[in-house]
Amino acid sequence: MSVREFRDEYFNALLNLIWRQWTRLGISGQIASDDSPYVVDPEALLLFSSSFCRYDQRLYDLVIDWLRVNGAFINVQRLKSLSCKVSQKDAASLGFIVATMSKLSSRKWKKLADDLLPVKRAEAVPMFIAPDQKPLDFCRQKDKIALQYGYLRMPYQPTNKVTVFPIGVSASILLQMRGVFGLSARAETILTLLNKDICKIQDVADISGFSWKSIQDTLMELTAGGLVATDAKTKRGRYYYLKSPDKIQHLFDVKHFFFPDWRRIFDSLGALWQAVANPRLIDLSEKTFHSEMARVFEEEIGEKLLDAGISELQFLNPEKVYSLPPLLEKL
Repeated sequence: MSVREFRDEYFNALLNLIWRQWTRLGISGQIASDDSPYVVDPEALLLFSSSFCRYDQRLYDLVIDWLRVNGAFINVQRLKSLSCKVSQKDAASLGFIVATMSKLSSRKWKKLADDLLPVKRAEAVPMFIAPDQKPLDFCRQKDKIALQYGYLRMPYQPTNKVTVFPIGVSASILLQMRGVFGLSARAETILTLLNKDICKIQDVADISGFSWKSIQDTLMELTAGGLVATDAKTKRGRYYYLKSPDKIQHLFDVKHFFFPDWRRIFDSLGALWQAVANPRLIDLSEKTFHSEMARVFEEEIGEKLLDAGISELQFLNPEKVYSLPPLLEKL
């Protein structure tokens, strides 16, 4: 397989993965919305989509449509926290999405929209690009909000092609739990305990994106309320677990689900794409390509995929990178 062929296959597989996740949450699309055992992380997905969906304007605008319908279930504070932890992001693009939401929907987005405004106003560039990194600069009319974040695009036009997220499916379990437990750290904490049986505070903090202190306070409250128990009296090394996980799981009518660390997964997939998408890499030898892949794994991915919670990606390495597109199609 040539480098160009791999780039095209990887791009299509990664874009299809993003389409599938949003479709499972209520976006109308041509990608099959069959259920998956993996719970979607809406904030991690939104962060990655704000960058990668610049290759697909239709999906990009459908994401904003979805937020107009389901934005009440997005934790803006968690979104901000995760944005500080990821390396693969587009702050200006995320700023445009959040600012559009602030204008059309709720003031809860305004603070983050202001925080994401560029410090220096630079010449605006086309928001949407082709897989070969060439800009798609057709723009009869300019979106005023996009200009504030340094992008040129046609004005966003809402559609009616999204629905409220479905219930009774694994993909939306976190959103369903927020409907029951609210937008605090409780939903992520309980979901993590359902997924891992026993956890330390740091385990929950790592996958949830909340601070250690927030998780500690949440676990103390859940323990006091009788939902969670602990195995030790000392703070250090203490493990927590749910007293009756089956009863909680039965509330959501889903038999099997897994909550991967999508933040680390998207960061890893994004780092690989940034390397593969580099136009200078296309014409290089296969040996040079594998050297670049080895560098990306060593410097940017490391062990992120090892404990991220998706077995198909757990042992991915530079030698197996050509197998990545078909692996993504299974997720």
